[in-house]
Amino acid sequence: MKRTFVIILFVVLCGTTMFAQSKKNTKTAEISIPGYCCNGLNATIEKTLAYERGVVEWTLHQDKKSVTVIYRDKKTNPQKIEKALAENGVRTANFEPNPRAIEKLPKCCQPAARGEKSCDKM
Repeated sequence: MKRTFVIILFVVLCGTTMFAQSKKNTKTAEISIPGYCCNGLNATIEKTLAYERGVVEWTLHQDKKSVTVIYRDKKTNPQKIEKALAENGVRTANFEPNPRAIEKLPKCCQPAARGEKSCDKM
């Protein structure tokens, strides 16, 4: 009985320590997305950030045309995140979108991704 209690206590303490360390090495960045036009682009942005290594959490701000990203600074940085978004067709402040990826976006979002005009849906 005493041995079981010690093992359970050890597991709980290790789990708590690991959780605390995972939040310690994170930073926050606000990434501007001037090519954001409407909700049609949300799926592309969310999928890109979900698969980007080191991204922990994000919040999309449609009114400000930006996304706040919490990331692990040892795994990635804002430039890598912006580049990943651009590779998937999203126009960011510092990177031009990949022309092939623009063609995969919803039709309403393609002109905004090219920098021509904003979407009428917004």
